[in-house]
Amino acid sequence: MPYCPRCLVEYVEGTTTCEDCGAFLLAGPRPEATPPVDLRNEKNVKLVPVRVFFGGTAQMEADLARNILQTQGIPSLPSGEFAAKYIPVLDVPLLVREEDLEKATQALEDYLGNPATTGAKEGEPSDE
Repeated sequence: MPYCPRCLVEYVEGTTTCEDCGAFLLAGPRPEATPPVDLRNEKNVKLVPVRVFFGGTAQMEADLARNILQTQGIPSLPSGEFAAKYIPVLDVPLLVREEDLEKATQALEDYLGNPATTGAKEGEPSDE
């Protein structure tokens, strides 16, 4: 059964491209997703924002982006996720390890488009 190497979604035989992202499908069973890494437990890691989501849907959009990154093997952490549930106008920065920033930025652009057109703001590296 073919699967998408980006989304890890399985398709019926005869399908050649992913309906979601347009990637060419690979033959065989899809690989198991790697378990998520909890960045809160990592020590001596520099976290930087890959995107900042804002407005009433900020938390939902950050969760979607986090799931996308997880399928790519990139751990992430929405900063301020608990406050945004109660005060939905807060910005919700999505943090990644500094060494994952370039790959995470590209993955989110591939799936969500440019931040200027999606309601998200580009993040600036922080010293968290």
